[in-house]
Amino acid sequence: MIVSASNMDYLIEPVRMRLGDFTGTSYSDPLVRTSLVNAVKFLQKRWRSKYQIVGSGTIVSPQPAGAAEAGQIWVSTSNGYAFIDAGFVLNDVFRNPFLDFQQPSPPTIEQNDEDAIVLTAAYLIHLAKITSSSATFISWSTEDLRYTNTESSKAMKVVLDALLEEINYQFKVRIAVPKSTRQPINIVTGTKIY
Repeated sequence: MIVSASNMDYLIEPVRMRLGDFTGTSYSDPLVRTSLVNAVKFLQKRWRSKYQIVGSGTIVSPQPAGAAEAGQIWVSTSNGYAFIDAGFVLNDVFRNPFLDFQQPSPPTIEQNDEDAIVLTAAYLIHLAKITSSSATFISWSTEDLRYTNTESSKAMKVVLDALLEEINYQFKVRIAVPKSTRQPINIVTGTKIY
């Protein structure tokens, strides 16, 4: 679990809201923070590593001379080595310096990308919840009694599938639909041939 604060902590409340934990009693900050970091990692393939996480192997050592004075650190990214601002700490998210962004920084995460990260974090927490409680989804019976808890597992699976469908919808590419018009096949000056 990630216990130290990161620059994604402002997304903890939206993740809790997605999970229905309005009071913050069901899911701890370290659990949600860990799911946010893993959500960024989960989405890296879909985003061409648009956002990356500062990990123990990300910061290159030794740092080039003059990097600290310039307020930057030398890091290893998925596209190669680059300088990023020195204010990032372990488990912070940073922008891939090799890609162009529509919104200037700060914040690090573009506003239109926040929902995908929140959905994915909620998905990962829900998946972990189903996996960790799979032993409780049982059914048994005797001659006199019958017990089943499979309906709750089905309900949880429906929620999980709905989250995954919503995540996939975030990344669907809209293909242009051809528009049919009555354009001439051959154009001769002054006349139209259909």
